[in-house]
Amino acid sequence: MVRKVNSNTYENGDVHAIWGNSVVFTTKKFVAMNGWFLVLATSALPIVGKCKENVTMAADNQTVDKVRVVYEEQKPQNTREVEISGWTVTQADEGKYYNLIDADTVDGTSESATHGQLQLVKFISATLGLFKIVNKEEDLVS
Repeated sequence: MVRKVNSNTYENGDVHAIWGNSVVFTTKKFVAMNGWFLVLATSALPIVGKCKENVTMAADNQTVDKVRVVYEEQKPQNTREVEISGWTVTQADEGKYYNLIDADTVDGTSESATHGQLQLVKFISATLGLFKIVNKEEDLVS
């Protein structure tokens, strides 16, 4: 059994939060905080982790149900494989930064040498890479 460390965090690093209204969450999608509520990540919000459950929230979840679901908090040292769309990458692109196009896909056209939500750590293929979350917020798309 995994023990809670405080009101929102478990000793294995998982965190729980109230999820947004009418959102369909599926495992491995990136999530972000929008105010006090967890939502699917976009290029406009810093990534806080990834979903660990398949769940659909009710239209009144934020005000009535207030369902809290556990998500895996992402730490800077964590990496994960992410698909790339809109552009192909090469091994020479390792170290470059990218933003999301949706909650589980990197926008290849957002490539930058200096800023983005994710950094390509290892080239796998033209449409797949190993990324880490960096959330260089000064240039998130609004």
